[in-house]
Formats: sequence, C-alpha cells, structure tokens
Amino acid sequence: MQKFYVILLAGLLSVMLIASGCTSPSPAVTTTPVPTTGAPVATTPMVTTPAVPSWAGTWNTTWLNTDGNLTVSVVTMTAAGQEVSGNYSYTYPDEGPFTGHLNGTAKGQTLAGMYSESDDDAGYIIFELSGDGNSFSGRWVHAEDQTELENSTLFWNGVRIAP
Repeated sequence: MQKFYVILLAGLLSVMLIASGCTSPSPAVTTTPVPTTGAPVATTPMVTTPAVPSWAGTWNTTWLNTDGNLTVSVVTMTAAGQEVSGNYSYTYPDEGPFTGHLNGTAKGQTLAGMYSESDDDAGYIIFELSGDGNSFSGRWVHAEDQTELENSTLFWNGVRIAP
C-alpha cells in the first residue's frame, strides 16, 4: 500500500507542476547595446522669424508740404536686400510737373534715407511699415533740416496698390 501512495503522490505532483506551467525555466534573453560610431548630435528647436514684408511695390502716397498743401503721388519702390529705391512724379499747383527719387536702407519695419527731386530739392525721409506690409507712415524734412527729422510734422504716408 505504501507503494501505491508514493505513485499517487508522484502523479499528483506531476499534474500540479504541469498545471502551474512550471517547467524548466528558459534562460532570460539579454540584449547588448550596439555602440554608435558617430558623435552625438545636438538638436536645437527650429526658430522661425516672421518675415518682414517688402518695401518693393507700388504705393499711393500723400505728403504734407511746408506751405500746408498736400501732394499726392504714386511711388514705385524696388528692394535689393536692405537697400530700397523708388521713383515718383507729381504736379505741384502753379509750378508744374516734378519727378523724384528715394534711396534708403530698410531695418526691420523702418526705411530711412533721402529723397531728391528734379527741382534740386533734397531731404531726408523715415517711413515705418505697417504690420501687414500694406501701408506706411512717415516723415520728411529738407536736406538742411536733417536733425529735425525726428520731430518733423511734415508727414509722408502711403498705401500699397500693387506688389
């Protein structure tokens, strides 16, 4: 009878081992990291600077003259990098037609430079471009008054009419 119990216990033990999934453990899988041959690469987030609209285009402009009259003229500007130039013409009452030329340097939204006209008039300008790039406001003075440009009440404003 003892033999019977030993066989019965051995059988029960075998069934329990199989039921519990306990079999011989397989060796754990280990991975070895692969060394890299390149130097670490530093990453920096991409920073985008909003583009400043160009001064290039055709502008319908109005400026206040020293005698209090308003002059309206179309100014066509071109830009090469920061350098901006422009041409315009207008007719002044009782004096006739004139042509003019602008030269300036753009820094951000600001264009600062000089104007010269066919009657040998010349002076300084400073224009500030609007955020959407479709208009500007500015000031001008005659050449002998450059130091007064900052406080000038002689405005020169424009609205873009073509790119």
